[in-house]
Amino acid sequence: MSEREPADDQPPGDAQQERPGRAERDVYRMKVQELRALLREAGVPGTSHMHKDELVRELVKTMHSDQRARPMAKVATGKKSVVPPDDGAPGSKVPKAQRPAKRVPPAAEPMPPDEHGDVIDILLVQHQQLGDLFDELEGARGARRRDLFAELVRLLAVHESIEQLLVHPLARARLADGDAVVDARVEEEDQAEQDLTELYELGLEHDDFADKLANLRDAVIEHGELEEEEEFDALREQVPAEELSRLAAIAMAATDAVTSADDAAAPDEIFALARESFPEP
Repeated sequence: MSEREPADDQPPGDAQQERPGRAERDVYRMKVQELRALLREAGVPGTSHMHKDELVRELVKTMHSDQRARPMAKVATGKKSVVPPDDGAPGSKVPKAQRPAKRVPPAAEPMPPDEHGDVIDILLVQHQQLGDLFDELEGARGARRRDLFAELVRLLAVHESIEQLLVHPLARARLADGDAVVDARVEEEDQAEQDLTELYELGLEHDDFADKLANLRDAVIEHGELEEEEEFDALREQVPAEELSRLAAIAMAATDAVTSADDAAAPDEIFALARESFPEP
């Protein structure tokens, strides 16, 4: 790694080297469209075809090579589409608010539906919870890692069941490009379930667990961002608020069986239990 000036919140010298990849983790908190906008501003071509991990690495490399150390501002890129934006697409000048640092309540202690607002609100809260769980799992060991992994499996099972049984069908019916959007998201969700099962079978103390967990984290977070950009915003515009609120009540009532499931159960069993717990919408 090339030499660079330490960030304002990092001590110089060896202390910085003890935390490799910190810049990547910080940049990863940004959304895909924000990363692309910053790279376009820096003159980096081909960002429309990059996945999030590639965008993060490219932006960190650009930051390291920029001796002027320009501040990194959040950039909102406006209306989102299932088709990646062209490299020359303009970005909005209005900065997007950062996610709050405070952790939301865990999935095992859900808030009443009226506090969530609607089914989209529930899913947005769960996106934040998933990010927090992955962060905690990164440094956890032993019994703590086992407990957090079980919580991750339960939350993903509930989350994807809400999407696949309640929200995706709505998107197919109400959005002009609903089939294309939903097909892509369902493929990603099926892959995440498969990856969870592979992690479970690999064993939480295996040498490869951390790397495979990081790959799953990257995929799940990017998946959530694409849902927010291509599906959730459009549903809010196309679906009456009372219908989204009705689905929220169904989603909240169907989670008890999953949140009380055996921690030792395999992921495929938890996902099956989640799907079976949902009544017809």
